Amino acid sequence: MASTLKRGLYGLVGLLAVGFAVHYALFGSLPLGKPELLKDDDASEWDEVEA
Repeated sequence: MASTLKRGLYGLVGLLAVGFAVHYALFGSLPLGKPELLKDDDASEWDEVEA
């Protein structure tokens, strides 16, 4: 039982590591922090749009 739980935990950590590596390979950064689309840098751009 304990070995099955340990193997599952190692599998989960391995998948997480593979996900981080793939994200880094595709986007050049780790998937940590605030997402690029949620940054407030382009907030003024939306203020110019009239409703």
